[in-house]
Amino acid sequence: MIRVEELSKRFNNFTALDGINLHIKSGESFALLGPNGAGKTTLIRILSTLLKPTSGRALLNNIDVTVEPEDAKRQIGVVSHNPYLYDELTALENLEFYAGLYESNPDIPELLKLVNLDSRAHDPVGNFSRGMKQRLSIARAILHDPKILLLDEPTSGLDHKSRNNFYTLVDRLKSRGKTILLTTHYLEEAAGLCENGVILKKGVVTSSVDLKAPQPVLEKIFEDMGR
Repeated sequence: MIRVEELSKRFNNFTALDGINLHIKSGESFALLGPNGAGKTTLIRILSTLLKPTSGRALLNNIDVTVEPEDAKRQIGVVSHNPYLYDELTALENLEFYAGLYESNPDIPELLKLVNLDSRAHDPVGNFSRGMKQRLSIARAILHDPKILLLDEPTSGLDHKSRNNFYTLVDRLKSRGKTILLTTHYLEEAAGLCENGVILKKGVVTSSVDLKAPQPVLEKIFEDMGR
């Protein structure tokens, strides 16, 4: 569902990604792990069609993100640490606005129910907690029923309870067959949401990770990752 082949991205003399290769199957939940500056967000931005690679290619459901960016966008929903919502609009109005941009006709009340915000449908988003905004941002991301979800450090800044609520929601989407690519710094997040992953350091994939390995093994991997 996601194929990345010899992908590189350079900014003047700085190489953010250097020959990345990934193959993520349909319905798989996959984690991009690594310290700040590793290239995780650069890769997400390329997959989101916001950046063009310097060389190599990336395909979403066999669609080249550089050659057919508009078709590629229809395959993805993106959730980051910024929910990209309008505080002055209600939850319902936010989703209606974005549905118009997507030219889709989703069942918005059902989406609000999915993210446990149906009782707050008519409240201004400016009154929502950060965790509620992140749940609403998932509803926004799946308005057009994408096959792929790109989650770029989506729980950064959330408290423990909000994080757990977010995980529950992602699990529901996994059960619907969505392919998920997650970037995170959190061991419990990667292990709880994903089966496999890779570690990025300075734009290079240094190793693959079985995220269903025993906890001590994962803790050692994460310890080494930070060095």
